[in-house]
Amino acid sequence: MAIALRHEQRTTGAARRRKAAELSFVSSGSILFQGNWLPPSDCEHLISLHKRFWNPKTGQSYDGNKLIDVSLLTNSAKVELYLWELAQKVRKRIQNFFGVNELFIESLFLVALVEGGFHHPHADNERYVRKSWVPNHTPHRDYSTILYLNSDFRGGDLCFAQRKICISPTRGSLVAFPSNGDFLHSVRRVTSGIRYSMPIWFTKNRRFAVWEQ
Repeated sequence: MAIALRHEQRTTGAARRRKAAELSFVSSGSILFQGNWLPPSDCEHLISLHKRFWNPKTGQSYDGNKLIDVSLLTNSAKVELYLWELAQKVRKRIQNFFGVNELFIESLFLVALVEGGFHHPHADNERYVRKSWVPNHTPHRDYSTILYLNSDFRGGDLCFAQRKICISPTRGSLVAFPSNGDFLHSVRRVTSGIRYSMPIWFTKNRRFAVWEQ
């Protein structure tokens, strides 16, 4: 599968996005990619929630990222129930794929990565210090998941440079991988448009759950 991914890197434009949308695979490094996992209606609804709830006073903003934490979305019981049910579907998919008995939702965000936005290479539960990986500020995160909500942008590829894997996000696609330093990843700069996504982190430790199952 890594060969297919390298080939996917060499394609361009609409052809590359069509190729990514068609793929559903397990790479040699335990990265899940599943195209068209989330229906278009859900993608549109989640984008509308970001547009409705994000503002500079309550949202977070850095490196072109406009983030809304789930805590800002749960004032509405209807919205909270919708997000909880969707997150449970993702949780079950991740548990099944990675063969884990029980995971808990550690955090959930809605994110708009605007033109010029990017992510430096990083891991989600470790940081690299003096030639070794040590726990970061979120060491309890075990699995990282991203739902991509649109395709009408350029750039914004998710890249695992050490594994020579680069994924072009498409609307409705699901990506998941372990949160440790073996899965160092980055996001290329968005060159036009806005890339919407819903990252969810899962933990094995119930103490860090934001919701009960």
